[in-house]
Amino acid sequence: MNPHDEKQLEAAISRELKALPNLRAPSSLAARVMATIEQRTTVPWYRQAWQNWPRPLQAVAALILVGAFSGLCFLSWQFVRTPDFAAASSRIGGLFGGLGVIWNTLGVLKSALFLAVKNVNPAILIGCGVALAMGYAMCLGLGTVYVRLGFARR
Repeated sequence: MNPHDEKQLEAAISRELKALPNLRAPSSLAARVMATIEQRTTVPWYRQAWQNWPRPLQAVAALILVGAFSGLCFLSWQFVRTPDFAAASSRIGGLFGGLGVIWNTLGVLKSALFLAVKNVNPAILIGCGVALAMGYAMCLGLGTVYVRLGFARR
């Protein structure tokens, strides 16, 4: 769609919208809105937002939350120092110890690959890359042909 057509469409839509008559709100709408606003102001303090609570209760709630968080931090610090946690962490470490071996092996293989690529003639690398690209294209093309043959209606 070109910009000229978009401007014509915009103008046509604007004309149609301006031609519509103004809608009147239902007569009961204002009363319902005012009743909802009044109802929100009459809810108890514990059902209102925290910022609307009385200041002393805000302070008490903040102290309770800070105390609970401090207690949780202290208990987790003490839990880490228990012998049960040490045994569990060593057991989990033993389970994931094999992953460290695999990670180190992959790092050595990566280093060996980079070293081999660095010492090989660039023409051989380009030839291998072209052969891989052609093999990929051939597999993609043959796969497409086989899928189309498989789903063809006879």
